[in-house]
Amino acid sequence: MNDATPGEPRSGGDLPEPATGSGPSDPGADEPAAEQDLRATGDEIRQDLRRLGAVENEKQSLDAEDPRVGELSRDAVAIADRIARETRAERQLSDEIG
Repeated sequence: MNDATPGEPRSGGDLPEPATGSGPSDPGADEPAAEQDLRATGDEIRQDLRRLGAVENEKQSLDAEDPRVGELSRDAVAIADRIARETRAERQLSDEIG
C-alpha cells in the first residue's frame, strides 16, 4: 500500500493485495482468506475516506479561485472512484462469505 499524503491519491489505484495469514503470529492466521480480504478491504475504505475528508477540508480552506482547488478536486474524484471500486469488492467478498 502506498501511504499518500492527504490530497495525493495512491499510485496505481488498484485494490489492496489479498491479505493472507503468514504464520502463527499473524492475528488473522486462523481466519479464512475471504474474511481476511474483507477486513483488509474495509481498512482500505476507511483510510480512503479519511484521505477524501482531508482533501475536502483542504479545498474548503482555499479561495474558490485558487488553482489548487482544481488539483484537489481531481484528487477527490480519484479517491472517490477508488472507494467505489473497493466497496464493490467488499460487497463481492461478503457475498462469497455469506
